Amino acid sequence: MLGYRQRRLLASSLKRLLRWEFWPIGFFYIPIVCYIVFLVLRYRSLAFTAVNPGMDNSGFVGEKKSTNLLCIQQTSPDKVALTELIATERTVTEQQTQCLDFMSRHDLSFPVVLKPDCEQRGKGVAIIDDETGLMHYLNTNRSLNTAYSGLIIQEFVAGVEFGVFYYRHPREKNGKIFSLTHKCFPCIIGNGLDTLEVLILKHPRLHYMARFFLRQYQNQLQTVPARDEVVNIVRLGTHCRGSLFLDGNQYYSAPLERAIDQVSQQLPEFYFGRYDVRADSIAELQKGNFKVLEINGVTSESADIYDPKNNVLVAYKTLFAQWRLAFEIGRQNICRGYPSMSAVAFL
Repeated sequence: MLGYRQRRLLASSLKRLLRWEFWPIGFFYIPIVCYIVFLVLRYRSLAFTAVNPGMDNSGFVGEKKSTNLLCIQQTSPDKVALTELIATERTVTEQQTQCLDFMSRHDLSFPVVLKPDCEQRGKGVAIIDDETGLMHYLNTNRSLNTAYSGLIIQEFVAGVEFGVFYYRHPREKNGKIFSLTHKCFPCIIGNGLDTLEVLILKHPRLHYMARFFLRQYQNQLQTVPARDEVVNIVRLGTHCRGSLFLDGNQYYSAPLERAIDQVSQQLPEFYFGRYDVRADSIAELQKGNFKVLEINGVTSESADIYDPKNNVLVAYKTLFAQWRLAFEIGRQNICRGYPSMSAVAFL
């Protein structure tokens, strides 16, 4: 405990206990699971598993990200990051060739994004900066490739990132935005004196996830960033990978809602979930100009709850409302003839 690193890591661990946004997901979700059980008894079915009949299990688990992305790519190519599914049965060399061919056909340069087709909570997602990084990813993620039945290569889209939670009642003509989440990427500013390790441990936000970042950048920890040098520590819009989620509902606009609704109605039987999108600026987002990075189904979260200004009661209130809505829409789809999952299949 005499070393600076050890003291800061201890402080980080203690502070995480007080900040609910860093609580283990299994612990945080106990009240939500209890509420879902109540709704199952109330609706006498797993109605939420019928909320998106066009998605595998309504997007509860195991849905393929590429299905909806490729659908949008066909109907509204200007609204989605270019995407291609990499065949799992191919060798690493063949997969590398496919990736480079994809980039060549679409006139793309590095960076690009690689991720499992059935990725959950950002696991396995990486921004690839060069051909060496591409080969390293394909070689080191063979287990993910097999376990998740495929990889996706995707165009890297720069700009601001938002989570847009959308819903539509099946009998209503138009859908609505439930919430907006502004995903921010904390960075480090060098001072010409401290190492990257010390700067991570000192950072007012990043120190909460110091153990994660110290592992991720273990080969660079003793480098000393120059004064005013910007080090982009966080590059992915995933909370468990270091992104800061802020309430973005002040950026709601009718053109954005119309654009999201238009994309949603081009997807087969999609009524409930969160889009992760990027746009050149917040102003462009509000005009409805964005590119979809990912579409998440029934288990996606209204991620604005993770804004540090919110207490845990606000988070639970929002998630209760979200799940209540999922059951309502699922029940309507059951009445339209779509089945919910059986208890045995669900388990």
